[in-house]
Amino acid sequence: MTRAYDIAYLDDAMTSLGAMLDYAVNACGEDLSLFYARFLGSGIANSFSRANPKYLAGMSGIELAMLVAARTGEALPEKDALIDIGSPEYWTGWTLAYLSWYLNIDFGTMQSRGLTVQSLRERYSVLHEADLSKAVQFAIKRLGKISGGELLKRARKNARLTQQQLSDITGIPITVIRSYEQNQRSLKNAETGNIWNICQALGCRIEEIRTIPT
Repeated sequence: MTRAYDIAYLDDAMTSLGAMLDYAVNACGEDLSLFYARFLGSGIANSFSRANPKYLAGMSGIELAMLVAARTGEALPEKDALIDIGSPEYWTGWTLAYLSWYLNIDFGTMQSRGLTVQSLRERYSVLHEADLSKAVQFAIKRLGKISGGELLKRARKNARLTQQQLSDITGIPITVIRSYEQNQRSLKNAETGNIWNICQALGCRIEEIRTIPT
């Protein structure tokens, strides 16, 4: 499987994201889900997925937290705090960075497909002492709960297109579009050209409309 970026950046990325969430929540009193939403909306999450070394390895977790806050309109108070690498929030950020790298799925897609920051935080007591493969198994189950047809329908509606409009743009018969959305045909087995045309029309990534293999 292709990884999101070179493994040389992985430890730094995991450490930074873990520290970011620990600092924001435990030092500054931010709500975990709300601050993570700010992270997703700040553009920094996308920079991770695009393998921008400035964010993967060039900034500390505290610096990331401060930048997220600055970009989303509400600054964090500066705290003289030590990062707690044993906190549930640190583990959650640390693990999310690993899952994004390992599965090659951006943070926003994981969140929208059911692997939310809170759902992972709730598994801390069960998974934090386990091998990371257990977190991968949990993630795949969460990500796979939504069918490919439902993912395609969501993406199409987000793009404000009808089935007929998507058919017209891509050249794929509307009966085929409909069969994908109704799970009568699997997007996993769809022709590469069809997948590519659909993603181009909807402005989305392939993993946003295809289920994760188990």
